[in-house]
Amino acid sequence: MSEASLQANVIKYLKLQYPSVIYCASLGGQYQPYISQRNKAKATGYVKGFPDLGIYEPRGKYHGLFIEIKEKGYATKEQKEWITQLSQRGYMAVVCKGIDSIIKVIDEYLSMK
Repeated sequence: MSEASLQANVIKYLKLQYPSVIYCASLGGQYQPYISQRNKAKATGYVKGFPDLGIYEPRGKYHGLFIEIKEKGYATKEQKEWITQLSQRGYMAVVCKGIDSIIKVIDEYLSMK
């Protein structure tokens, strides 16, 4: 399964399990096939390494949840920096590999009071 397919499955899960939750997901500017599209993405706010999924629901001590989605491989330097920066600013920010770990993090986060 590609990362895009994995992310699509996570979004389906969110829509079914948590229909009132506000979120935004992106595959980012690196997936644009043309340089002009990548440049436009950067000019309009795309920043390398930003997490793939943001859930904009405060829970517990956190302002929201950000997940860097991985099917295989590891987080890049830029992705790790974003995770650190978001965590320091009061967000829960994590790297998750595979559907099971992503769903577990989402469920645990959204069950917080």
